[in-house]
Amino acid sequence: MKRRVPLMVRLTRFLVGFKMTPFGRVAVLGIFLGALGGVTIEIPVYQIFCGWVCLFGFIETTGILLRPKLELKAWFPEKVIEGESVTGYVDITNVGMFPACDIMCALLQMPEGMRHLDADYSIPSIPKGKQMTLPVTVQASKRGNYILPGARIHSTFPFNLMRFGKAQTDQWELQVLPAFSPLEQFEVPFSRKSQADGVSAEIRVGDSPEYIGNRDYTPGEPVRRLDFKAWARVGRPVVREYQDEFNSQAAIFLDTHLPRRWGRARKDRLRLDAAVSLTAAIAHQMDQHDASVEVFLAGADLFLFQPAAGVTHFESVMEVLSVTELTNSESLSQLAPVIADSLEDVSVVFCVFVDWDESREQFVRGIVESGCAVRLLLVSESEPDIPVPYDEGEFTTLNPRAILLGEVREL
Repeated sequence: MKRRVPLMVRLTRFLVGFKMTPFGRVAVLGIFLGALGGVTIEIPVYQIFCGWVCLFGFIETTGILLRPKLELKAWFPEKVIEGESVTGYVDITNVGMFPACDIMCALLQMPEGMRHLDADYSIPSIPKGKQMTLPVTVQASKRGNYILPGARIHSTFPFNLMRFGKAQTDQWELQVLPAFSPLEQFEVPFSRKSQADGVSAEIRVGDSPEYIGNRDYTPGEPVRRLDFKAWARVGRPVVREYQDEFNSQAAIFLDTHLPRRWGRARKDRLRLDAAVSLTAAIAHQMDQHDASVEVFLAGADLFLFQPAAGVTHFESVMEVLSVTELTNSESLSQLAPVIADSLEDVSVVFCVFVDWDESREQFVRGIVESGCAVRLLLVSESEPDIPVPYDEGEFTTLNPRAILLGEVREL
């Protein structure tokens, strides 16, 4: 049963959190200081107290009489990249009898990691029957799915000391996707499932696979492959067809298991965020070269993607990464049999680990035995204590801070 918040607590939150503007809170402080002089009429300080009380009485009366009557229509974006800002818009129509003055927006009780950037922006006046648009800009500093409070549109007329009005939009959902730095060079390991010449494939920015001809466009294919000259020549959508040097079906496994350790919460969180950012960069690079991520593992959650028109696997991976958190229990050993069955059509597996131990080594050995090439990436401040066997795949240790600062541009 949800506990009922006491009336005095709710009243205090309303007065301090919404009713009083920042300048209004300073003025209230002046009232309390002036009240100290009320203990005796011999000190003229009490006159300041009386003056502040009269001023607030005038503001309250004027604000109630001229309280705006507004109709709202809002549009807010659904996604934003971590660390960036996003802007929504509220169309405000004045349906009252008087002009609506000093119209502003307040977002009360914002979730942690969210910041209202243009809380001080105001519309000086909205005439009767007219409509104006108020921007609402939010900065997201932490990935995840958030439910943001409705935008409360109010007036601070007169004197910008108190807020008046109760028009409010509905709550809105915002998905904060992980930030990442695109890779300039990305080596794809050799797989006996895809190559016979024994040469490792390498992806570089600006590289193109071999062009082998044109064919009719299929709905859901990347627009960048459209051949507009051929389209104009034959009168129907045509795409360029390429032949890659490596099998385009891949899997990405993101390890999120770190045991709970005293005093390591912040560093472990930093390591996970770096691993998530690195995983997003790998998925982005594969998407740029039309390589399909068929299998994606994030912690204890296994995803098998199916082709769908209008939705890329990269978008699906980013949505999963936005809500990926640390796990305290080891799950790779339980998932190994299921994963082995899902790798039948996969040639390359990219494993992003946040630690290295015997259970992870056994997990990787099972992937190698299935015939897949493996690229091992360890996100850690130091090299692992347990040596990594050379035959388990190419192994690279990356510093978490270097990843988050965008210094890792080649893999």
